[in-house]
Amino acid sequence: MEFTLNSSHKMPVAIFGTFDIKSHQVKQAVHDAIRTGYTHIDCAAIYQNEAEIGEALAEAFDTGLTTRDKLYITTKAWCSKFRNIREACLNSLKRLRVSYVDQYLLHWPFALQPEDNEPPKYSPGKANFDRYPLHLAWAQMEALVDEGLVKSIGVSNWTVALLNDLMGYARIKPVTNQFEINPYNSKKELVDFCLQHEVIPVAYRVIYRPAAAPLYPFQKCILDDPIILELSQKYGKTPAQILLQWCLSRNCAFVVKTITPSRMLENYESQNFKIDSEDLARINDMPFEGEYNDAYQQFGIHIFK
Repeated sequence: MEFTLNSSHKMPVAIFGTFDIKSHQVKQAVHDAIRTGYTHIDCAAIYQNEAEIGEALAEAFDTGLTTRDKLYITTKAWCSKFRNIREACLNSLKRLRVSYVDQYLLHWPFALQPEDNEPPKYSPGKANFDRYPLHLAWAQMEALVDEGLVKSIGVSNWTVALLNDLMGYARIKPVTNQFEINPYNSKKELVDFCLQHEVIPVAYRVIYRPAAAPLYPFQKCILDDPIILELSQKYGKTPAQILLQWCLSRNCAFVVKTITPSRMLENYESQNFKIDSEDLARINDMPFEGEYNDAYQQFGIHIFK
């Protein structure tokens, strides 16, 4: 299943995520994902595993497992690299061993103090902000499209207000906005705004499991929600498949991460059925429970509040 982007390129909606996959697990995980059917790989410089993904891709190309033109690769510029996004992109391309990426994102809607580390280091903190305007960062992103280093550009973790502002100065529109979406945090207003402006919402953390306290005190697991369990039984699908199909029903793509082949297939096959409108409405009506990826907890700045 694919969505057509406002750049006219087609993007596979089932996206294999690479966040927190350990270096020694990357090659097998990427190859298993490709064998399962995933043709869209989601990466980021800050994940610290682009080089290992590049090795996995090179081997996949060399052995005939897949070809570059059959894969859609997304990666992201980290916030400490916003003053020189071209250099950040070139470093990602070098690590990934490709001449271009299909999509390049600004990872968060703020800049952090510049650093020389490659790949960049995760350095949260209230004192680490860089007063660098987002419109200048976006102009650099547009230049990457002009140069042919990336085919499409997008954003991650942007709000309605930030997107609305971006639409006012963008020469090239963002094709996607990647942000946290699940029935406990459905972000209806943001999803609707994205779709109205031809920006595809890309959901991460759809399959919500409790995080480690005390940084993330929200401990409710969506896989155990009574409504999700009831619909799982009704449709003969797993709770994860119910959640991912709910996401697709809202015209959102999704990022899922697992190193277990059976779960890769389970997640991928969520594309192969539909949920009745009445049952979708029940999921849509589930109350807000909390924001897992809370920017304030990490960086001391409120974004989705």
